[in-house]
Order: sequence, then C-alpha cells, then structure tokens
Amino acid sequence: MSPQRKRKSGWKPPRDRHEVVVAVLAALTIVVVTFALIWFLRPNRNSGSSPVTDTVATPTTAAPGAATPATTAPAAPSTT
Repeated sequence: MSPQRKRKSGWKPPRDRHEVVVAVLAALTIVVVTFALIWFLRPNRNSGSSPVTDTVATPTTAAPGAATPATTAPAAPSTT
C-alpha cells in the first residue's frame, strides 16, 4: 500500500504574542505621530472669528514740524 498523504490544512500555528504587540505598537506610533504632525503643522492656528490681518507696518503721523526721513534733505555728494 502507498503511504497516506498528509492533508494540507489551512491552520497555521498562532503568531508569537511579542510580534503582535510590536506590530500594534508600531502602527499606533505611526498614527499618533501622523496626527501630531498634521495638528502642529496646520496652516491656520487662529481658529477665531476675527480676520487675519496683514503684517505690513502702517506709517504713523508725526507731530507738525517734525522732520521725517521722507522730508529730510539727502546728503550732498563729496567732491574730493
């Protein structure tokens, strides 16, 4: 008689618990780091209702008679 062939079953021995824990922790770390990067690097941190203002400095008015850089005379060129 011919020897019986072993049946291939779909059963595999269970994975090592340490491997499962390492895989779950790695996946959780990736999710947390991704969430933190998206949260901290978001473009608009001001979630209030006020509009965003430009950072361009506006000129202030000087007292009457005060010299301002725009009204001062330019330095004369030297002729040496």
